[in-house]
Amino acid sequence: MTRDTAVVLLHGLCSTPDELLPVHQALRSAGCTVVAPRIPGYSFDPDAPVQRTRPWREWIAAIDAEVEALRRAHARVALVGISAGASLALGAAIRCGARVDAMVLMSTTLRFDGWAIPRTQWLLPLALYTPLGRWWSYRERPPYGVKNERVRAWIERELQQRRISRAGAAVLGIGHLREHDRLIRHVRNHLAQVACQRVLAIHAREDEVASPANLALLARGLGSERLRTLIVDNSYHMVSIDNDRLRVARETVAFLASSHSTVPERTCA
Repeated sequence: MTRDTAVVLLHGLCSTPDELLPVHQALRSAGCTVVAPRIPGYSFDPDAPVQRTRPWREWIAAIDAEVEALRRAHARVALVGISAGASLALGAAIRCGARVDAMVLMSTTLRFDGWAIPRTQWLLPLALYTPLGRWWSYRERPPYGVKNERVRAWIERELQQRRISRAGAAVLGIGHLREHDRLIRHVRNHLAQVACQRVLAIHAREDEVASPANLALLARGLGSERLRTLIVDNSYHMVSIDNDRLRVARETVAFLASSHSTVPERTCA
């Protein structure tokens, strides 16, 4: 890979670029230009006592501006996102069209159907779209998206001492969750408009937030002929910092470094 390739890293909802730090380091070592933006109203703001959200279309507009700036100096621009960041990447690809050359989507969450999602999930729209949401927020709890017990314990200590950890914020407010829900609905309804022909989706077999069935949603929307999938066996939702993090970083670099002009075969391992 050369400096002709620029990569935009998109972390999860109300979190920080630290979620993708191993991937960031691997891409830089491979010679990529890497940008990990903090998006106003989406990213966690350490200087704000209360996290304020902005409409999801502003999140997409911020990524569009990054892509446009990078294309002026680079031959190829790729998007790499995890969790809500994967939804952001898809939303940006819908808007940016052919200006996005490749995408790596990690733990794509188009439907919350993992093994740790409570049965009361169907009540979530009541919180998101009625006045009941004024008194509701989501607090992160074990396993924090991580199977590795040592990393999980470290995250728990971080959340006890601070409002944020490498796995995300301790609390997600109703505003962020509502805009994320709107983003997911938009993406699901417009997947066929994604022009990018090179997409790698990495997912954990034991993802507690979004089951691998989300890959089937991607395949139906994007068309399986341009989607390569990789399932890892020793992680939960946060594949970029869990047991498979080195493999995830290697596979991301290898996929983006590929010089093949043809669409990669769809695989599952």
